[in-house]
Amino acid sequence: MKHLKLSVNTDKSGTGRPWDRQFLGYRITREGKLSIDTKRLERHKSKVRQLWQANQSLTSQQLVKQWRSYLIGWCNYFSLTQVPWQLREIGGWTRRHIRKCFWLRWHNRKGRYNALKRLGANARQLKLASSSRGAWRIASSPTMHVVLNNKRLKHYGLFVADDLLGA
Repeated sequence: MKHLKLSVNTDKSGTGRPWDRQFLGYRITREGKLSIDTKRLERHKSKVRQLWQANQSLTSQQLVKQWRSYLIGWCNYFSLTQVPWQLREIGGWTRRHIRKCFWLRWHNRKGRYNALKRLGANARQLKLASSSRGAWRIASSPTMHVVLNNKRLKHYGLFVADDLLGA
């Protein structure tokens, strides 16, 4: 302020250690690597919850198109990150939301049974269709990980951040 005779907005400009600050959604770690700021990760999670709500009146193809459009932009912006564990963590969490959405869109026991059967579930795995556990809990079940595995999700075009950014 003294030397350049410019006014400084103290709310936006601050002093402190680089790892205590964020800039444009990135944070510099103590090791000097770029990581995604925690507020941006929370914003991403909020957007995932919004995009993968099962009660949307969109077809599966429209859901995939909407998801890919958002994800490509997000990954392009955060492609400079150097902390791969963040991407793996957010990727697993996102896949669970996708599986949850599928589970809820299969509506009832009969629809879930038919969908699991179509996806190649065996007789023991088909019993999951009658489960009264919540959708979030079901989404992490071994059966859902087998019938909607990562390879199958990619085949349907349902990529997540760690797929695109190679974490």
